[in-house]
Amino acid sequence: MLDTTHENQKDIALFVDSMNKKTKRFMKYNHKNAIKQAIHISPAYRDFVNKLLNNSALKVSPYVGGSCRVIEHGTPGKMSKRCKVQICVAFDEMGVFPHELGHATDFLFGDNCSLTSSVIIQDGKTLEDIFNEEFNEKAMELFETILDEYMDCINANINEDAYEVFLNYMPKYNLLQKTKNPKKRRELQKELYDSGFVEIYYQVVTKKCFKIIEQKYTPITDALSARFDISGLLFRGHSFIYYALRPSLLVQEFFANVFADKISANHTRFDALIKLMPKSFNAFERLFVILYDHIQNNKRFTDLPLKVTQKDKKEAADAWLYTVHRSTNCQQGWTNW
Repeated sequence: MLDTTHENQKDIALFVDSMNKKTKRFMKYNHKNAIKQAIHISPAYRDFVNKLLNNSALKVSPYVGGSCRVIEHGTPGKMSKRCKVQICVAFDEMGVFPHELGHATDFLFGDNCSLTSSVIIQDGKTLEDIFNEEFNEKAMELFETILDEYMDCINANINEDAYEVFLNYMPKYNLLQKTKNPKKRRELQKELYDSGFVEIYYQVVTKKCFKIIEQKYTPITDALSARFDISGLLFRGHSFIYYALRPSLLVQEFFANVFADKISANHTRFDALIKLMPKSFNAFERLFVILYDHIQNNKRFTDLPLKVTQKDKKEAADAWLYTVHRSTNCQQGWTNW
């Protein structure tokens, strides 16, 4: 039974019902997680999310981690027919569903006519154009700013030399994970213990230094993983190999990350975005307002100005089935891929 004292009981009940129907009654047996998901969504956007869930072209399935699979690719320059998209999510992970719903929303009309790459926001530019321009210009500055804050966080919580030891010995820790030779493993283990790395690593994890930074910078740190190897820093993100698959993945992940924060009212990260990437955040807000208005008022998207390039047309002609994947399961060394 729902908590009858909750002021948003009706909204929560509608959300749970929508999830139950969308997952073919799977959520009936995960009622507590369904309620937690509903509460995690901001009350201001529950009706909006319900409308997105009620899109007949969207499929939702249980899965370990999270992924968004584009089933119909759509046609560049055409936003007249909703395309089939499937999101697979772990319903006990509160951050996964909003993120994958962000991808599905971006692909309402297929990946060949995504909102992020097609809808003109201002001055003939899409969110992808604006984000790429700002990110390319500031990538190194963003990387250094976040690492400086991470260093201060680790040193303040552990000791003044902790960050240097942590950074210098992480490659050897990663090597240990891959080494099978018993003698070599013992040598590496001894070196890591003697250097103080093991204790520092434990402290970084238990004091959640990386999560303190993630709470502020996830949309940025994820994007930075396309340019820099941040796997050893314990931040969640995608790999360079993943982002190399398709240039548009960079803005698509940025949109999904910010979308997830927006609809779950997790605005703690927006201060950093507004300060460090104001143009990209403003462009996201403009696109979100357009999206919200069309979904809430049941408007057709055919009135939007779209950008279509020769590259778009070629990709549409050679459309290939691809999956946007964002696992939230920790891999070896607490690294998320």
